[in-house]
Amino acid sequence: MNTDQLKSAVIKEIDRLNPEIVKLSRLIHSKPELAYKEFFASDTLTSFLKNHGFKIERGIGGLPTAFTASAAGRIKAPAVAFIAEYDALPKLGHACGHNMIGAISAGAAAALRNLALDSAGRIIVIGTPAEEGGGGKIKLIEKGVFNGIDIALMAHPSNKTRVIGRMLAVVDITFTFIGKSSHASSFPYEGINALDGVILTYNNINALRQQLKEDVRIHGIITEGGQAPNIIPDRAAARFYVRTLDMKYFKEVLEKVKDCARGAAKAARCRLRIDTGKFAYHPFKPNYTLSGIFRENMKSIGIKEDLIGERDGMGSSDIGNLSQVIPTIHPEFAIGKMNVVNHSPEFARAAVSKFGTDMMIKMTKAAAMTALDVFCYPEKVKEIKREFKN
Repeated sequence: MNTDQLKSAVIKEIDRLNPEIVKLSRLIHSKPELAYKEFFASDTLTSFLKNHGFKIERGIGGLPTAFTASAAGRIKAPAVAFIAEYDALPKLGHACGHNMIGAISAGAAAALRNLALDSAGRIIVIGTPAEEGGGGKIKLIEKGVFNGIDIALMAHPSNKTRVIGRMLAVVDITFTFIGKSSHASSFPYEGINALDGVILTYNNINALRQQLKEDVRIHGIITEGGQAPNIIPDRAAARFYVRTLDMKYFKEVLEKVKDCARGAAKAARCRLRIDTGKFAYHPFKPNYTLSGIFRENMKSIGIKEDLIGERDGMGSSDIGNLSQVIPTIHPEFAIGKMNVVNHSPEFARAAVSKFGTDMMIKMTKAAAMTALDVFCYPEKVKEIKREFKN
């Protein structure tokens, strides 16, 4: 069969697998699990893939809920990794739709394994836990799990449909101020107010914003603020996320934010402890060649892309780190109306809605078709890698 015939066959296979793919998504949605505790989701996905002839390896990279599921096709053909995410959010469950991501990657891989293995290269699903702040992909990169992979792809639920969306680097940073408690009315002059350090840090950061580039995002919460109004707080803390589009500027901004806290500590006469996250999510590096292939496949099955810029609605993800290592795409697809946004209860409901599920199946087809193009057209792979290197 030629590539077009293969695509038609794989589309029909995904239609046949539709009930299983939908069931995968709904099962994972019904039992949300937080970072590094996604045992049910990992078991559900690997059981499905094992039933479709994949070789399963669990606990890869030293992460109990990470896995690979692989099927070997033509030896000299490229290796394509479908990235599965499946962790949920505290209290909100699958309000980012990761149940759909795992189902899309597993479904696309199974369809290719069942009908196009003779024309494919290595088909691999890599289960990556803890995207929501845990940095699972970063740990897997460090352990060499992605070595030998030519391209990686996944599709993420959203309130919009677009093939390329930029992402910001992000790190979390906690400032803990240590003061001295005292009676707030009788002996205020004997105390050192740690909460003053936190409040001054907020004000300093707000003053800093005017001198920062427009892609910078700094946002945070007070995690400790004292015990009672009549006790001068001897301990207070705030946690912030710092984001930028450029890693070099990122380091500069991070130091400026630290200086905001250092100045606040000096003014409030507090001791300051700064705790920076163990890892940073890097900006997403788009691959326009690979994205163009996905876009054409998406159009061919009737998915329309919204007219939204690459830099509109930028978040952060550890897929950014992976995109710095191998050519990677991360298209988004709308599962509801524009005002139904990620990390909301409405989005969690949309992640199992009929509209959302129908879009999930369409994106499964687009992902499988894109992998077929990579397998069948070596010149496209060369162009993808050339762009990535340059």
